[in-house]
Amino acid sequence: MRVLIVGSSRLALQASEIFIGRGDEVVIIEINPEKAAHLAETMDCAVVEGDGADPSTQAAAEAQDAQAFIAATREDQTNIVAALVARKFGIEEVIVKLENPDYIPVCEDLGLDKLALPELSFAMYVTEMARGLNLAEIGELLRGDARLFRFLVGEELHGSPVYQLNRELPEDTSVVVVLRADTFLPAREEVVLQAGDDVLVITRQRNLAELARRYTPSG
Repeated sequence: MRVLIVGSSRLALQASEIFIGRGDEVVIIEINPEKAAHLAETMDCAVVEGDGADPSTQAAAEAQDAQAFIAATREDQTNIVAALVARKFGIEEVIVKLENPDYIPVCEDLGLDKLALPELSFAMYVTEMARGLNLAEIGELLRGDARLFRFLVGEELHGSPVYQLNRELPEDTSVVVVLRADTFLPAREEVVLQAGDDVLVITRQRNLAELARRYTPSG
């Protein structure tokens, strides 16, 4: 498989190493001349210097021959534009790295549905593992664009039963478990929330931005 990766963020370089280790053909596009030169010396792959959001740069990287494209710079706007350009070259798999979940609905409106939010995902995974939940196993059960989101219960939700919260949550979102102190409560509708509880919900990717605005993410 031929993979184009834009940027030299941690995600970009880690993904590059994994693809290279699997025997895939990797091309990294890097706009900074010094970083591009360093990558060319240290990475076992091709490096193209230039703006990954520029069609001419992607053409120089022979984007038309790629099967996958990962926009993984540190700038969300650059990643979105780069992904749209990659679509013009007919690349089948286009993945966009995002830092700000507010861009999720924007990407989905543009037809970019494969999104990676590494900071949010990492924070949620490590906090859940610290509480004894094996999200690796849970992840095996999730399909499509299902996502987990965890938030802290504030005073405004104190005393609310789970069934009421479920009615207020976005469409296709439901409470999975309520984490309280050193224990957890199955999401029975009669469970009453307390300030300081953590609530773990399952939702769709498109709802993450709204959930982050309405509730305080834990972790």
